[in-house]
Amino acid sequence: MLTFNRIHFIGIGGISMSALAMLTSESGIWVSGSDRTDSDTLKRLRRYGIVAYVGSNNSVVAKSDLVVYSSAVNDDDVELKFARSNKIRCMERKAYLALISKECKSLIAISGSHGKTTATAMLCHVAENIPLAFKGHIGGLVNGEGSNFVNSGNDYFITEACEYQRSFLSLQPDIGVILNCDYDHPDTYPTIESMREAFSKFAEQCAIALIEENAAAELDLSRVDSDKIYTFGLGQNADFRAVNIRQEGGKFSFDVTFEGQYLTDVSLNIFGKHNIFNALAVIGVCYLLWLDMREVKCYVQSFGGVQRRFTQIGRAKSGAKIIVDYAHHPKEISATVDTVRLMTKGRIVAVFEPHTFSRTKALLEEFGKCFYWADELIVLPTYSARENSEDGLDGFDLVNYLNSTGAGALYIDGYRKACEYLQANTTERDVVLVLGAGSVDALGEMLRSLE
Repeated sequence: MLTFNRIHFIGIGGISMSALAMLTSESGIWVSGSDRTDSDTLKRLRRYGIVAYVGSNNSVVAKSDLVVYSSAVNDDDVELKFARSNKIRCMERKAYLALISKECKSLIAISGSHGKTTATAMLCHVAENIPLAFKGHIGGLVNGEGSNFVNSGNDYFITEACEYQRSFLSLQPDIGVILNCDYDHPDTYPTIESMREAFSKFAEQCAIALIEENAAAELDLSRVDSDKIYTFGLGQNADFRAVNIRQEGGKFSFDVTFEGQYLTDVSLNIFGKHNIFNALAVIGVCYLLWLDMREVKCYVQSFGGVQRRFTQIGRAKSGAKIIVDYAHHPKEISATVDTVRLMTKGRIVAVFEPHTFSRTKALLEEFGKCFYWADELIVLPTYSARENSEDGLDGFDLVNYLNSTGAGALYIDGYRKACEYLQANTTERDVVLVLGAGSVDALGEMLRSLE
């Protein structure tokens, strides 16, 4: 049990930190938090009664017996320095996530280079409706609910398990999922081998590991009991397999088999072939929990997705349909653009905000290929996040590379300019696809506001 009376969160506006703050508050602990800028997240936390403010306030920190801080917080942060100098216990977010997960009897953790948020939210949707007694920690706001946490009991703790800075290695899951292990986060993993080592270690720490078949083939699972490994995918050797796959307008239906035997059929209400894998993982977890497959099918099908994951937000003044997506890795971008191609015969105008300089540099060649089905590509300045320009390449560098390969792209150095260009150069037959993990969703709202 958590034995703290007052907990302060530095960086409380982050999607994970805000969910942890809410789960903590609902356990009866007094919660406060700070962030660098005001946001809708802080406003939502205040409505729940949490003291959430912008800037630093050491008098609030002084009353706390634990300070939780995100990886984005530097050692010279005013509140963190104050807490440490006054011997107030401090704990990084990943350690606190591991601690609070122990409030529940079983831990289910979903990892992977991409898909974590959608799969976690889908599993939480199923668990909430069955219903199970659980806490859910989600890295995005669920469509229709506008929340990134669930608190309905202490039997299960369902969470994303992020590989960045190896934070998922703080967890000891009863069931751990690996959706994929495509190379990412070069600021954490200098090579693909180092990233695979981390995912292999995560699998070792799981009592049961449910792993996508291609990832399973890439990882060193020699130290994991084979009886504790289940695979999922489209191949004949996958334990949980999608077969008889159909598609209409970008939404997929399929049958699910387990070890060759029919389990259920599913028609997804969210777009994209990649969501077959997310659904397979969720169905696999539910099967391992002995849940009724008829109910599981029902709630997988009713899942409506997560904000900024292929979100259709309306039309621009030009009439073009606007879709906003969090995709920032080449594999994610390719999946998203491919899905739009299934939905429309019109032009696809992709607007991409690269996320971090190091990723842009490390995956440059992959970025050169992932926009294949886009008819026009606009690239914005790189969203720096935690980095400096010296750490890699900017959006301008990416455009130079794309043009040198013949792929073609236009560099526009701001949201307002991009908005004006799109209004003047798109029609009602076009789809504007706004891509990126930074603040680029604001561009989508700007376009829509000019309807």
